[in-house]
Amino acid sequence: AEAAGITVEDRVVSWLPLYHDMGLIGCAFTPPLLGTPIWLLPPDLRNPRQWLALITEIGATFTVSPDFGYRNCVRNVRDTAGLDLTSLKAALSGAEPVRPSTIEAFESHFGIKRVVSPCYGLAEATLAVAIWPRGAPLRLDPTGRFLSVGQPCRGVSVRILAPRDEAPADERPVGVEGEICVKSPGVMRGYYNNPGETAKVLMPGGWLRTGDLGFVDAKGFLYVTGRLKDLIILGGVNVIPADIEEVVDRVDGVRYSAAVGIDSERTGTQRLHVVAEVRSETASPDDYHSLVREITNRVHRAHGHRPARVILVRSSTIPKTSSGKIQRSRLAQMIQEGELDERDVYGDS
Repeated sequence: AEAAGITVEDRVVSWLPLYHDMGLIGCAFTPPLLGTPIWLLPPDLRNPRQWLALITEIGATFTVSPDFGYRNCVRNVRDTAGLDLTSLKAALSGAEPVRPSTIEAFESHFGIKRVVSPCYGLAEATLAVAIWPRGAPLRLDPTGRFLSVGQPCRGVSVRILAPRDEAPADERPVGVEGEICVKSPGVMRGYYNNPGETAKVLMPGGWLRTGDLGFVDAKGFLYVTGRLKDLIILGGVNVIPADIEEVVDRVDGVRYSAAVGIDSERTGTQRLHVVAEVRSETASPDDYHSLVREITNRVHRAHGHRPARVILVRSSTIPKTSSGKIQRSRLAQMIQEGELDERDVYGDS
């Protein structure tokens, strides 16, 4: 609450599920402890306009969503008549990679400035690790690719170590990517009845290996770059799926996308597969072929990697967790086992 700047004067709106830490701890528990009123919407919100309309109706000052929620508003709430989000003082964005393009598009579309604030946390740390301060100008790394999620919250310490499968577990210098490790009073004692998994993530001294990749700059600002287990290795180069997805999501005709690496027995390396949910399910085969080519060309131009396959699927096909994160291992399994309802396929099958 302190890091997010929530006070008793705020009015909070949330549609996040209460069976997820961000919705339960961040929204349902924290505001009431301060005496701050909160309005809850059903988590299966189909029309994002309902969320924005409630913010408008009650003059909400605070809300929370993963990046895709803000992106969904820009794409699907074209008519902003009757909506006024100027009461918002902060709209936290977390639970998945925060895209600078999403923040810029959301704030521009709805006529607000310096409202969307990146944040970072995880259930194993009882949620908050870092939250960007209200109203402060956003901070990009020198490459312009990554947004800082802020400095660690009070009582939280952060170190960047070599990933757990690398030895020795040296601390990484300023600006060098590694595994984010956290220490705070909120760090868990362990996974319930699972000492094996607990031993993998808890280190001596109370430090928690998060499984997330990131780095810290010279002023102590944290940047989250991805998940260790999600990295795609193409020709010895580490590729962050979110970088591919940001390119694909900008293609006209694409609703949502996911990128995964699948091991090839023939080459002994990973191959890039892109799954894209289409906006129109009644387009012609020629239109779908053109869409596949456009996706392939844009990814290649942006990152130098040509997808082995581009699979077009219906809306809501890509599997996600309760908090909206893409379930990449499950998606890879669906591709390998032919479970996807494919619209078209590009590349070797």
